[in-house]
Amino acid sequence: MSCTMYKNTKPFDFRGLQIRELTPEKLSSASIAEIEVPVYGKHPTARSIKSDKLYLCIGGSVTFNCDNRKIKLTPKDVLVIPKGEWFSYQNKGISTARLILVHVPPFSLDYEEFRESE
Repeated sequence: MSCTMYKNTKPFDFRGLQIRELTPEKLSSASIAEIEVPVYGKHPTARSIKSDKLYLCIGGSVTFNCDNRKIKLTPKDVLVIPKGEWFSYQNKGISTARLILVHVPPFSLDYEEFRESE
């Protein structure tokens, strides 16, 4: 068994988003993180060439742009973004939004691509 205690993790900043790594040490098949998205905060257009991404909204709302569609997530909504698909998101709400992100297989920055011009 392996466990990550939330109170023992520290968030880090990624382009204005606060990310808290929650993957238990012995889990090798996936990774999990919490993302806090401030009002007007956004994730640039990106894709993973390795992992499928599962986003679970646990607070607030976030609008995703993926596959040329806009999808608004609110609490308890889940969105799956398959590897290779470009996406971005933004908090257009009135309060900080919180997402849980699961990568299958685990996240690796080496396999993430970003469109910096957007």
